[in-house]
Amino acid sequence: MQHTKSMIKGLLGVSVMSLLTAGTAFAAGTLAGTNVQNTFTLDYQVGGIDQPQIDSSGTPTEFTVDRLIDLIVASAGDTTVTPGALDQDLVFSVTNQGNDTQAYNFTLFDEATDEFDATGLNITFYIDDGDGVFEPGADDGAGIAYTLGAVSLDVLADRIVWVVVDGDIPSDRIDADASQISLVADTLQPTGGASPGTAVVADIDGINTLTGAAENVLADGSGTANEVPLAGDHSATGTYIVSSADLSAVKAVTVFSQNGAGCATIPGTPGAGEQYSVPGACVEYIISVVNGGATVAATNIAISDVLPSDLTFIAASQDVFTGGTLSVPATSTDCDAGACTVGLTGASLAASSTGLVTIRALVK
Repeated sequence: MQHTKSMIKGLLGVSVMSLLTAGTAFAAGTLAGTNVQNTFTLDYQVGGIDQPQIDSSGTPTEFTVDRLIDLIVASAGDTTVTPGALDQDLVFSVTNQGNDTQAYNFTLFDEATDEFDATGLNITFYIDDGDGVFEPGADDGAGIAYTLGAVSLDVLADRIVWVVVDGDIPSDRIDADASQISLVADTLQPTGGASPGTAVVADIDGINTLTGAAENVLADGSGTANEVPLAGDHSATGTYIVSSADLSAVKAVTVFSQNGAGCATIPGTPGAGEQYSVPGACVEYIISVVNGGATVAATNIAISDVLPSDLTFIAASQDVFTGGTLSVPATSTDCDAGACTVGLTGASLAASSTGLVTIRALVK
């Protein structure tokens, strides 16, 4: 089957262990190839006397159940990630809703309408144990890595295969950026059949042959624009959504008091009127750190500010940050030769918050 996009990122085949026996009932119906026979009897009388029974046991009516090709691919949900995170998972379920064992190829499409492309995409699959709950490493067993181009294996009717796509998130992404990955499952002939691994083709001769080999009837819908209905394939999209702090920082300087008054008291009251940076004046530096992210705090923030040798350190404080250690030189330290370093380490800043570091110093 042909798909509308050509950027193939991966291929996966999935399997289960054995075929079901004829006559087993499925949610999708009776197993393809089942021969359904029916007979009847007719009793009657003539003049009140029973006549020989007529029955069709020697020539029963019969038909062969045809093969319904149907499948559903569904995303288990979007995955929240952070910039630079590795091996992040998107989980998909692939359900064989037909009435026979089929093989599947799996193809990945990195959609073009998102903000970034996850890299290093890999595929691992798990065979569901029958309860319809994804339990990797437990009831669903260990994951099986799939290599691009390998022959796909078989999936029984009514069975689910869990397909896990893992990828790496670029480190330059910002809060709310998204990467959309679509998984397309394409139905193939089972590996144990006459034409293993070949594309499934619908019966197109226009004749319903009632007995003999089961004929293929395509009944699949369409999940994304990467495939079309009644073509033996289906798809769904999962999304990596970046949730991250979005930090920016600026530093500004003002003259707090021309005569140096109140320099050690933060916030204190600045000098009235126009203030000039003459020797003896108190200057105030404010480092403003903005977390523009919507949901995630920035952690382990470290700020270091080395005051120039033209100053004498007086005081410093931090505000809005959570935790952290503010380290400062002793009051009235001469800042010659880099002697005055103000540092903030181990601090956190909540989303949509602005943290402040205020530094006061006298002009020599």
